[in-house]
Amino acid sequence: MHSWQAQLSPLYKKMSDINDLRNRMDTVTLEMIKLLKNRTDIAKEIGKVKKNIGKGITDEEREGNLRGKVINTSKEIGLDKTLAVKFLNFLLNESIKVQSENKQTHLSIFLKAKSLEQKGKK
Repeated sequence: MHSWQAQLSPLYKKMSDINDLRNRMDTVTLEMIKLLKNRTDIAKEIGKVKKNIGKGITDEEREGNLRGKVINTSKEIGLDKTLAVKFLNFLLNESIKVQSENKQTHLSIFLKAKSLEQKGKK
């Protein structure tokens, strides 16, 4: 083995470690996407039930209870509470969005305006 090969060997090991970690991250990310699809489908079903029983889209008590569960779980597993709550807020907003489809709410009007604004239409 040449001296330059011996010097590069630890570098290749580190690159292999990075690639292994990246592959694991990819697997977790894709699993999260599948879970998001599942959650979105459930949110749509909940939206249909709410519409049939005449219930509004948002439920602050329910959201507050879930927020408490998320905060407690984040503490238990050592995840930053702020990150966990931001992620939950994203999920809640997406649920509201899918439940608001074909329904004129303040949020749906805002989201439509935002979408048009991003496309350059005002």
